[in-house]
Amino acid sequence: MIYEKEYFPQFRESDHTGLIGANGYFEYFQDAVTAYMHALGKGNDTLPETYGICWVFTKYRLHIERRADYDSPLKLASWVENPRPSVRFHQAFTVSQSGDLLAKGRMESCLCDLKAGKICTPQAISYPTDTDERTPLDLPAFQRFPRTIDGMERCYTHTVRYTDLDKSGHMNNQKYISLFLNAFDLDFHAGKQITDFEIHYLKQCFEKERLSIWRMEREKDFLLAGVKEDGTLAVQASIAFREENGSHA
Repeated sequence: MIYEKEYFPQFRESDHTGLIGANGYFEYFQDAVTAYMHALGKGNDTLPETYGICWVFTKYRLHIERRADYDSPLKLASWVENPRPSVRFHQAFTVSQSGDLLAKGRMESCLCDLKAGKICTPQAISYPTDTDERTPLDLPAFQRFPRTIDGMERCYTHTVRYTDLDKSGHMNNQKYISLFLNAFDLDFHAGKQITDFEIHYLKQCFEKERLSIWRMEREKDFLLAGVKEDGTLAVQASIAFREENGSHA
């Protein structure tokens, strides 16, 4: 099954250029992959109450061809890439406009027993076995990030607040995107476009916790990290930019 949805982009989803950039695309990404499971009746809108289980999103990888404008509606699509996953699901996402691909991505997720705090199999929620599309997305595999902040510079510290939280009581995955985008100021973002953004969620963050944001420039991208006050690595990411003239920053 491929879930498809037509959506008109909104100005509130734009970046500093007035167009839809990385932050807006991640919102569409989360909406599409979530709606896929809701359409199957296996989404987080019902799983916690029915089975005591929820989806946990562990990794995202997004590639952006160009920003979206408001001239015509967007087409969002999502499907499960790996047929009959044993534990970890790989779910694909694309967004196009007037037939042109604007962005594509992959999400890794798993099922977690809320009471036991352990990963579950799809059988635990009677996940249907005849819906996966079996169509791989043309996108590199997830990276392996070094589990350290050695060599990185501290950018700023964020305190987790009420509006950062989701239904599970921990920081919403989407909120980390803004944290890492804010590791770069407007002068840096000006004249650039994000081409690739990958993020790995390692530990949940809760209200009133303080998270320090770190970054380091590599040959082709920036490595970023979010670290708790006790030194626990909570989230990691990489972001690649290109100058608007086409060269990489």
